[in-house]
Amino acid sequence: MTRHAVVIVAAFALLTIAAGCGTSPPTAAAPTAASAPTAAPPATAPKPASSPATAPAPAASSVTAPAAAASPAGAAAPAGQAAGAAGCQLPPCDRPIVVGVSQALTGDKSEPGNAVQNGYLLWAKTVNDAGGLLGRRVEIKSYDNQSRAETAVTQYERLVTVDKVDLLLGPFSSALTSATAAVAEKYQMAFPEGAGGAPDLFTRGFKYLFFVQPATSDKAADPFVAWIMSLPADQRPKTAAYPQQDDPYTLALVGAVQQQFEAAGIKTVYRQVYPASQTDFASIAAAIKASGAEALIGGTVVNDAIGQVQAYIGIGYQPKVAFFTSGPGTVGPFKGALGDKVDGITTSLGWAQSAPTPGNPAFVAAWQKMYPNEQGIPDEGANGFAAASVLQKAVEGTKSLDNVKIAQWLHSNKVDTIEGTLGWDEAGRPTGQYLLQQYQKGALAVIGPPDVAKDTRGVYPKANW
Repeated sequence: MTRHAVVIVAAFALLTIAAGCGTSPPTAAAPTAASAPTAAPPATAPKPASSPATAPAPAASSVTAPAAAASPAGAAAPAGQAAGAAGCQLPPCDRPIVVGVSQALTGDKSEPGNAVQNGYLLWAKTVNDAGGLLGRRVEIKSYDNQSRAETAVTQYERLVTVDKVDLLLGPFSSALTSATAAVAEKYQMAFPEGAGGAPDLFTRGFKYLFFVQPATSDKAADPFVAWIMSLPADQRPKTAAYPQQDDPYTLALVGAVQQQFEAAGIKTVYRQVYPASQTDFASIAAAIKASGAEALIGGTVVNDAIGQVQAYIGIGYQPKVAFFTSGPGTVGPFKGALGDKVDGITTSLGWAQSAPTPGNPAFVAAWQKMYPNEQGIPDEGANGFAAASVLQKAVEGTKSLDNVKIAQWLHSNKVDTIEGTLGWDEAGRPTGQYLLQQYQKGALAVIGPPDVAKDTRGVYPKANW
């Protein structure tokens, strides 16, 4: 991924796919020219990048995503994939449907930001391979907001007023979604997003915001708390530490855990909020070790989760249980940095690679084909794919690009996604439940809720790092 701000116009060829037919796809269409100054285009679709330094002034380029394999014969299509368009149902048929995104492709949120972006790109490729959205080709037009909220706001304004995109999808993180959802509301544009779950987002009276995960962040750790409370009283942790990044998602989630733990008699012995820019966790690790905390609840994004664990390993701090809000789900970077030290770490996620949710096996296969060099599928990538699939279902349900009708349809209907069947209340809150997952033998395993985990049990206390 370049360090320059990019405009990504992912223009994919329409493929005519019919069950049992062996037709060859036509040549890919040329990428649409970006409206900003041009730079040399990269050769392939963006891959998740490490968090680079702040990017210089925006440049623009266009890329064509690599071809993804068609679903195996007889396999279910990923949720949101069209069954093979019978022809254009939504004129003008010679124009693509353009979906606008401002994404954290560089900066401190770039790891998960690129993962969400890759989910959007895979969705577009999947839809176009199946004949398009109501028979029209889909394009993703996006700008790099460099992980800055004010930049993201400007870019969404541009997408709506200058680029005049048909539809919008949200950015990564509650911090960026909080700022940009107001733009979508201002222009009455439906705003499905899979990475902005802070509860405060849904107290502002917005009608066009839809969080595409099972629940908001204040409910995300409920399965984790339930698991700890299910342990015999004499085995539960007696004390807890809460180091957390200053981010609306993490603060709400960690705050909910702390409140429930304290109500259950688990004493708080350390709490610290640190800025998103923090990279040195030695002093935090030393203070937590000195506190004797038996439970570690980290309010993290990605790089700070890795940094915390490395600091704890460095000083020999060994909690009985370690839970991180985000980071473990960004599988490739997390495992790449920590290796077998990931075992025993827990997190709550809205998606699981092994889940038998609608279209999930085909999604997993398509992701592994399109991004074969990744160590695992990041949760954020699944969130991006699911959010785009929800938008697709609403367009198909209304047979329209009228965003007022799309928002009304989403408020009135439930949608099958790779994260399960989702519905939303009047504020855009989902009404489901997260999955508690734990690294076991180097892979994430679902250990809760009990009706989902079935025969898989959580390991407690965790093995030493």
